[in-house]
Amino acid sequence: MCRFIGLAAKLILLACCCPLISTMAYAEEPPPLVYKQAGTLPIILSAPHGGKLEVTGVPARAGEEQAKGAGKFVLTRDTGTEELAHALSVAIEKRWGKGKKPYVVISRAHRKYLDPNRPAQMAYEDPDAKPVYDDYHNALAGYCKVVQKQFRQGLLLDLHGQGTAANTVYRGTQNGKTVTLLRERYGETAHVGGTSLLGLLKTRGWTVFPDPFGGPEHTGYLGGYIVQTYGGNRGLGIDAVQLEFGQEYRTAESREKTVTILADALADYSTRYLDSPPARKSADEAAR
Repeated sequence: MCRFIGLAAKLILLACCCPLISTMAYAEEPPPLVYKQAGTLPIILSAPHGGKLEVTGVPARAGEEQAKGAGKFVLTRDTGTEELAHALSVAIEKRWGKGKKPYVVISRAHRKYLDPNRPAQMAYEDPDAKPVYDDYHNALAGYCKVVQKQFRQGLLLDLHGQGTAANTVYRGTQNGKTVTLLRERYGETAHVGGTSLLGLLKTRGWTVFPDPFGGPEHTGYLGGYIVQTYGGNRGLGIDAVQLEFGQEYRTAESREKTVTILADALADYSTRYLDSPPARKSADEAAR
C-alpha cells in the first residue's frame, strides 16, 4: 500500500510539472524578429524602425557603417510605428471586408542592432544580424513579385516616425521617382493632384508635406532605401511611398483615428489607381 501511495504521488508530481516544463520550453523559444503577413490586396505595408526586441548575441551598432557612407547614424526607434502598421492592417481589412488584407512586413528587432532601411553593407555591423535583415527584404521582395503578378500594379507604404513636426505627415518618393509607374499610367495629377494620396489625406483633415503637393519633398524625408529599392523606377512593378508620421498621429490615443482615416483614403485611392477588389462603402458613403 505504501509503495502504491508513493507511486501515485510521483505520478501526480510529474503531471503537475509537465505543463511547467512545457511552458518553460516555450518561453525560452525566441520570438520571430520579422513579422510577415501574406495578403489579398495590392497593398504592402512596411515598418522597419519600430521594433523593440533584442537580437541575441548581437551588440548595438557603434557607427562603423557611417564610415562607409551610410549618412545619418540613428539608433533610436520610430516609436509607435510597429503598432501603427498592425493597426492599419486591421483597419484595411475592416474597410474592405473580412479576409481582404494587405501584405505586411515589420521589423521587431530594435534599430540599434540593424536598420532595414539601408543597403546591406550599411545596415548592420555584426554578421549575426544579417539573417534578420535578409528575412525582412526577402519577404518584401517576394510580396512585391506576388502583387505584381496578380494585380499588375501595387502600392508599398513604408511607415516611419519623424520628430520635425508633430502634426504633419511627410511624403517621400524621391520627388516622384518611386511612383514612376503611377505617373506614367495616370498622369502627374495622380501624384500631385487632389485625388493623389496626399490630396486624399489632406481632404480628410491631415496636415501633409509637401503642400502644394507638387512642391519639393523635405530633404530629410525624401524616401530611403526601401522605397528606392522596391519603387516604380526599379522594375518590380510596384509604386512605393514613404510616410513619415509626426507624433500626434502615432500615439496610443490617436492611432485608431489615424489608421481609420488612412484606410479610408487608401480605399478611395485604390478605386482610382489600383486593380484592387472594391472596398466596402464608408460610413459617410453609406449615409448618403
